[in-house]
Amino acid sequence: MTDMLEITVNRRRFDTRHGVTQEMTTADIAGLAGVPAQNAVVEQEGDRNELVLVPCDTRLEITTGMHFLVTRHFVMGG
Repeated sequence: MTDMLEITVNRRRFDTRHGVTQEMTTADIAGLAGVPAQNAVVEQEGDRNELVLVPCDTRLEITTGMHFLVTRHFVMGG
């Protein structure tokens, strides 16, 4: 039996029952928050609680306790 992985996305907890795996893309993380990957801005909480932008399509090694903020990137039309 593998250990349960648990991460926080937008202050909500997600674990393996929600699809959290040992390796996830930014699109996977955005999906947990219900944000379409093409509109998502994913930031990861760093060592000093600062948010670090994670580039699109990045693959991350997931460990329990990681925190992410997912927001929508809006493009203004002209």
